[in-house]
Amino acid sequence: MTMKLRSYGFVASLGIAAGVLLLFPALAAAQASEARAPANLILGTVASDRGTTATVPLYYQPAEDTPIRSLHLEVDFVSNSVKFAKAEKGIAAEIQDYDLTVETEELPPNDQDLSRTRLKIDIAVVDSDPGKALPRGLWTFLDFRIPEDAKPFAITLTPVSVTAQDEAGQPVEVTVEAGKVIVSVPDEPLVGCFFFTH
Repeated sequence: MTMKLRSYGFVASLGIAAGVLLLFPALAAAQASEARAPANLILGTVASDRGTTATVPLYYQPAEDTPIRSLHLEVDFVSNSVKFAKAEKGIAAEIQDYDLTVETEELPPNDQDLSRTRLKIDIAVVDSDPGKALPRGLWTFLDFRIPEDAKPFAITLTPVSVTAQDEAGQPVEVTVEAGKVIVSVPDEPLVGCFFFTH
């Protein structure tokens, strides 16, 4: 009986060891996939009241070993009930300063005759040192004015294009996550995203 128990224990140990060996390639593949993940921009989702300013953050997560020195991002949104006001640098500028410019372009109304606006956001390293790169973190705050008579709504800030360059001027892949401005009024239903974002 003792020999059998030891045999079972030996087989179990072999099984665990085999499982660990099989797990190592999967972990290595997952880590490699994570390391290859592109840089990512995240536009925040913000809820605000009528007659106030909605401040949407733009956050940057760099890719590992792929620093960027400049980036151009274009974002569209339905602007019947919300207007872009201004942009301000975020706290990431305290780590490494950068130039920030934001321009607006009024677009033709969509098929529901809703006004649309496009934000053109440019961010670039100020320092001429080629070793400097855009820092991780909160790049900018985008302010949107919400009028007193605004109806309840949820407007998506839709990324339409993004380009970025490294220190050699070569393109760098960047993904962008859409943001949203939400305004709700007590005792009034929130208008769904279909009407305001299409």
